[in-house]
Amino acid sequence: MLHRTAQERYEKLKKVFTRLMDRFSRDDLDDFIQTANSLPDWIKGDGTLSREQKDALERFVVAPSLDWQICHQLANAQKHGKAKPRSKGLPAAAPVVKSVERKPGGLGFVVPPSMRVFGAGDEIVIEYDDNREHELGFVVRTFKHFHYIFEMAPIQPSQRVIPTLTQLLGG
Repeated sequence: MLHRTAQERYEKLKKVFTRLMDRFSRDDLDDFIQTANSLPDWIKGDGTLSREQKDALERFVVAPSLDWQICHQLANAQKHGKAKPRSKGLPAAAPVVKSVERKPGGLGFVVPPSMRVFGAGDEIVIEYDDNREHELGFVVRTFKHFHYIFEMAPIQPSQRVIPTLTQLLGG
């Protein structure tokens, strides 16, 4: 076993997230998706995590969750060597990933006040249902779910400090 706890697996996700924010690439996106897709099983099996942490996971891994479906469908497509994610067996409410396009030269985004550029590199766009979205948004939102589970939920609610986007991104 390379990782022994859900926390260790989350630490890997955090490292990959940091790499993606420094330079968005197809290879790191694949690592992020595979790690995030595996984390629910790690969380469910980890007896050291609180009920609140596990409940937060359950709010994320529901059929209508766009971010979970992107993650899960792309992870399965990569796992099985398929060019297109499968929609067979998905509940009617679930968004369906149709395609992923990649081209070099994505500009990323600037976060004031630091004016640091995050996520420049490959421009990876996902098509789902009748929508198109840059994968960078998916990565930030998905990381925020796991950040809450591992870094916010263990803290007493009265002592929680919600990080700014710049702090979350490591800038």
